[in-house]
Amino acid sequence: MRNLVFLLVCIIVGNISCKKNSIEHNFEKHSQDTIESQYETLYFDADNIKDKAAIKAKQNAERSSFILSIYLSSLNKTAEIPILNNSILYNNAESDYYLSDPIIKNKIITIRVDYADLVTKPNISGERKNLIEKIKFRFDTKNKKIQVIGYDLSYTKAKKNYSKSFNFITGKFYSTSSFNSKKEEASGWASELQNIYIENLNRDFFNKLLLHGNEIE
Repeated sequence: MRNLVFLLVCIIVGNISCKKNSIEHNFEKHSQDTIESQYETLYFDADNIKDKAAIKAKQNAERSSFILSIYLSSLNKTAEIPILNNSILYNNAESDYYLSDPIIKNKIITIRVDYADLVTKPNISGERKNLIEKIKFRFDTKNKKIQVIGYDLSYTKAKKNYSKSFNFITGKFYSTSSFNSKKEEASGWASELQNIYIENLNRDFFNKLLLHGNEIE
């Protein structure tokens, strides 16, 4: 009888030990994956040193004005990229804009730009609301420059939802509109939308973007 009780105790203790080891192994694996994932997202340029990107506000503007600051460890210098307020471009009136913290993932920096809605005027429904931009950057290892690789725009207008997406690597763009479960799509390609770098990110460039993907409106 004692031998039987001792055998049962050994089996129970053995099962508990196996479960504990399994839990610890899974926890260590999960923690390691998380740490490695976080570590990978900090790389941007050509080396294996953690990079820093931050949004800085300009103090000498009447309205909010921002710069994306990126420290390039491979070049030992900081690049400052003005993030333009495009509210006038899209609504013919200036409104405040707000930037998210930059996200670095798979050596690509993404920032989100949100615009404040304009005050609605009577009998006017043409303004774009819920206006959001997303801009993506990467480091071109061949010429050691920062490249703009993508631009997304979404907004609502006259109760319709619109979105545009530009790929500056391929030169392709896509646009969609949706209302009451009905969806329209358009796409195209333009050579002027290829090989875009931060020095091209100016008002003239955004004016060119307005010429593409408007079939949905």
